[in-house]
Amino acid sequence: MAIIVSVFDFNNYKRSFSALHFLKDNLINDLDKLPISLDIRVQYYQKIITRLFNELEKTIEENRKKQTQLVDYYSMWVHQIKTPIAAIHFILDNSEHDNYMLEQELFKIECYVEMVLTYIRLGSENTDYVFEKIELSEITREILKKYASLFINKKLTLNFVPQETFVITDKKWFSFALEQIISNAIKYTSRGGTVKITLEENKITITDNGIGIKEEDLPRIFEQGFTGFNGRYEKKSSGIGLYLCKKILDNLEHTIKITSTTGIGTTVEIGFSQNYNYRE
Repeated sequence: MAIIVSVFDFNNYKRSFSALHFLKDNLINDLDKLPISLDIRVQYYQKIITRLFNELEKTIEENRKKQTQLVDYYSMWVHQIKTPIAAIHFILDNSEHDNYMLEQELFKIECYVEMVLTYIRLGSENTDYVFEKIELSEITREILKKYASLFINKKLTLNFVPQETFVITDKKWFSFALEQIISNAIKYTSRGGTVKITLEENKITITDNGIGIKEEDLPRIFEQGFTGFNGRYEKKSSGIGLYLCKKILDNLEHTIKITSTTGIGTTVEIGFSQNYNYRE
């Protein structure tokens, strides 16, 4: 139902975009054609028309960019979700079904669906944040439980010592951001590697000894659609996860810092304002 609603909203968006172009092309074609007048009142109204025209131009350009981003993302998303669907068909075509592999591919589809829904919600003007006191260990454990099968499948070692650390945040949105970071740590850590999660008074740190990120790619990792060398080489990255993560954390007024060395690993630090931090 949510996907159907989102498509409906997208169609409404395109109609609104077309309406803006109609206004521009048919109501205000050329400001230079406005008659010159010595009447102060007429000059005043002409200034208003000019300002409205400039605002309309700006709105059209902003909507054009949004429409392009939506089309690009949906195109990428459809291409991305085809991979696990094709894998499921392949598994079902075999005489002996591997239920574990089916579960893994279904899990990927669930993640992709959740990501596209988050992308839609994040772009909505009606996005509501519910800030409350939450315990970081609890949220982290929930995410680790969700991804437990992936840790086991890659034989990854998890170093995580829970400790009571309380912060003020929106649980739903922060959980999504943290999940993206942990998912990346699993994805880009080689079989048999290690993922370490540390909780401190005002931050959570996720460290892996995976393939790392090239130095020249680091400044652009939060750009929408940027996959970098790792994403192109591994063919696993959509270039949207870290973009959403950064945008969500910015909205929550949290910080994120990523340091990495190729072949050694990556460290991600998510910081919380000390003014809103609680420790019990």
